[in-house]
Amino acid sequence: MSPTQKKRLTVIALVVLGMSVATFLALQAMQSSIEYFRTPTQLASEGFDPLQTYRVAGLVRKGTVRKLEDGVTQRFDITDCENDVTVQYTGILPDLFREGQAIVTVGKFNAEPAFIASQVLAKHDENYVPNEAADAVMLAQANKCDDADGPVKY
Repeated sequence: MSPTQKKRLTVIALVVLGMSVATFLALQAMQSSIEYFRTPTQLASEGFDPLQTYRVAGLVRKGTVRKLEDGVTQRFDITDCENDVTVQYTGILPDLFREGQAIVTVGKFNAEPAFIASQVLAKHDENYVPNEAADAVMLAQANKCDDADGPVKY
């Protein structure tokens, strides 16, 4: 192998190594921002990782919305008519939030286990909803879930 060929091979090897390291670092950085979408039944059957951020969708179970002593934190249950998840949210809930309403929450589980939501999204006709959320709500309606507040359209 001539010195020119060795030099070219070295440059190519360094470029491939650099691209590999850059790809690895980019994937590691994105790993912390991934949010998994789950329904209460999926969480009950598959479990959850307390360090992972989740999006949990379902209907707000009637009669479960309550304010805690601090006056700003609310607790409520969301259901897919098979399983429930207790959600705790500190802040002002959206105007469209009510019992029987389809919602999507974003947050992490604590040791209790309760879902500590950092964001609560109430259904709105013009907003995109993941297919899994629409399917979960449609299944709840098909099961004649008592917590569904009228027909839910996605």
